[in-house]
Amino acid sequence: MWHQTVSLRPAWFGQTRRPSAVPRPALRPAGYARINRRSWPARQQEQQRLAVTGASVSLSNDSGTAAQRLLQLSQRHDTQAAGDSHFHQQLTVEERLARIEMLLQQGVTEETVQRIITSNKGGPYMKSASQGAAILAVLRERGCSDADMNHVLQFQPSVLGRTAGSIGDVFAALDDMLQLSRPKILRVCLRQPSLLTHYSDTLRQRWSWVQAHYGLSRAAVASLAKRMVSSRAVGNLLVSNQDTIMARLSGLQRVFELSDAEVSKLFPYLAELLEADPERHIRPRWDLYQSLLGELDPADKRRFIINPETLQLPEPTIRDVFSRVEQLMGSTAAAQDLLQRSPKSFGTAMLLVPARGSQLMSSMWKLGARMAFIRRLRLERAEPELNTKQLAFTTERFCQAVRVSEEVYAAFEQRWLASPEAAELCRHEDPPHVKVIGAAEAET
Repeated sequence: MWHQTVSLRPAWFGQTRRPSAVPRPALRPAGYARINRRSWPARQQEQQRLAVTGASVSLSNDSGTAAQRLLQLSQRHDTQAAGDSHFHQQLTVEERLARIEMLLQQGVTEETVQRIITSNKGGPYMKSASQGAAILAVLRERGCSDADMNHVLQFQPSVLGRTAGSIGDVFAALDDMLQLSRPKILRVCLRQPSLLTHYSDTLRQRWSWVQAHYGLSRAAVASLAKRMVSSRAVGNLLVSNQDTIMARLSGLQRVFELSDAEVSKLFPYLAELLEADPERHIRPRWDLYQSLLGELDPADKRRFIINPETLQLPEPTIRDVFSRVEQLMGSTAAAQDLLQRSPKSFGTAMLLVPARGSQLMSSMWKLGARMAFIRRLRLERAEPELNTKQLAFTTERFCQAVRVSEEVYAAFEQRWLASPEAAELCRHEDPPHVKVIGAAEAET
């Protein structure tokens, strides 16, 4: 049986040629030559492991298995050339197969291994199969499920090129820096898998620099840590270089005309926008809000900044939302007043725009009923300025904010949902499935 040795060097590299009298294995890629790998520390250990497990390197047997399919895929995509990141890690057939089999045995799907191979010109690249298994063991110990592990490797296959110790050090650093529970630290890494490719000392240095450079309070630091659990953009603080962070924050400071003190105070919210170019993405939206809502005072501006999702909505959606709210509230001034006081309503009122998706239907009908209820209260109480920031929250909080009982609002909501106005406003969606039985079930 031939033990095939496949080199990644292209035909033009070197002048070594195989004697014509020596038969060439049928599936050895043409133009490739042997290279000396005696200097590779892991090679002997890897071959011993293969001998113990009896792993076969023959491509003629079991060609239908996932491992064999992936082995062939790896050979086809192996186009490493001098200067490529993995050129020095050229693999034999045995080494490829050992790595592939290990990944499949550890719960990594065939699809994930395919993505690893195609994105890295062959491989899977890691120091050895045993080192790769040790890395996956660290991820398991930190709570990674099969799905989590596949997610990390699909987005950051270079994690496999690290060592188990360096991955463990990253988790330890994040534990110390962020002061979050282990499940939340894992969620931070799933949001930003590239964290696992950095050195722990680098992460610590960047975290310390951000706090010192922007004069962040303990409360702001704690807020940033919590936001990393759900926001990849905030996680960029740990993986982006200092010049990039400073450029983005300076751009946001110019757009919103903020002082240095305001930047420090609002930093956790501004960090949510770090993935956006301030001039290309944020300024056009901010200018549009001001053109629709009129002059915004510092308190209005702050309300928009602390609801950063409003500054990421598409501009056509912002216009459509304002038009719908204007129609529902009965006047431009009323719509401006409501949306100035509660910018978050732009994100929720987005559901009033046609074809926003049936999965959000109940929220769409809920928001329309609440706007109509505020309009009625303004007339009944002769309070044209009546408004609330609780428009998109629970029925209990909404009713407390406008000072009515949940029973009174539930009765109004039920009538409004059956009204022609509701039918016209929500004509692009199916009727809501609402069953009102007392206050506790008044929400749609």
